Amino acid sequence: MTALQYPTRVAAMATGAPPLGAAMCPILGALTFFSIYVSFFSVVLIALSRYVRITKSIDTYRKLFGPFRSFLWVCLSWVVSALLVAPGFLGYGKFGWNSRNKTCGQVYPHPYQSHYFSNVFGVTCWVTLCLAVAIFLKIYFDVRNSVMKLVEANSGGDHHPDQHVPKRLIKQTKHMFIFFCALAISISPYVLLNSIDMHVRFLPSAVRIMLIALFGLNHVMNPFLYAWKLTIFKRAFRALFRCESRLAVQPRAAVNR
Repeated sequence: MTALQYPTRVAAMATGAPPLGAAMCPILGALTFFSIYVSFFSVVLIALSRYVRITKSIDTYRKLFGPFRSFLWVCLSWVVSALLVAPGFLGYGKFGWNSRNKTCGQVYPHPYQSHYFSNVFGVTCWVTLCLAVAIFLKIYFDVRNSVMKLVEANSGGDHHPDQHVPKRLIKQTKHMFIFFCALAISISPYVLLNSIDMHVRFLPSAVRIMLIALFGLNHVMNPFLYAWKLTIFKRAFRALFRCESRLAVQPRAAVNR
């Protein structure tokens, strides 16, 4: 998104023409949707990983989300994302120059452009966001039950350490939930309103541009959110600004590489 799509989108909006030529425009359009799909599935995988880590044993977590299994999960998300892009090359919509938004994406006008956006992109967005919400809610209720068990155990003088969730895991999950909320808040209005507007035009151009800007803001916010909540990212950004090739070693830091 940062290295390829944003620069080419800015160039397209400035010149009013495909930034790398008409031949590259379908590829850029497909990559835009592909990267968004990967983001959606990554959110679900993060939520699922947090759920298994908090509610299941560490052995179960390692079986499902060890290094190799995590690699397979990511590969699966890429394969499914590619399958969701495929209809745009098979006549159900078409990737290329969008004369309405002046970007490389779904060709406009096209008889199936609105159907692809609503039925493939829109449905994928809402299904993945709803799945993530359901998983985070399940985590919340499980953590709440764990706290209640801990209180009951302490009041009865019978303390079992395995009856509650460690604070460190709760803190990490809260961070992931904040990142998810930023994604949902920035993406949901664009997907919902545009899915309707694709069939029944009612959005003014200014509102449509604002929704697109809010949608793109998600990718801009992520680095700042990570730096705000995670110490290792603060150190990494500090090193980048200082042009340092390595992170400064800090005593008791979780990562000193």
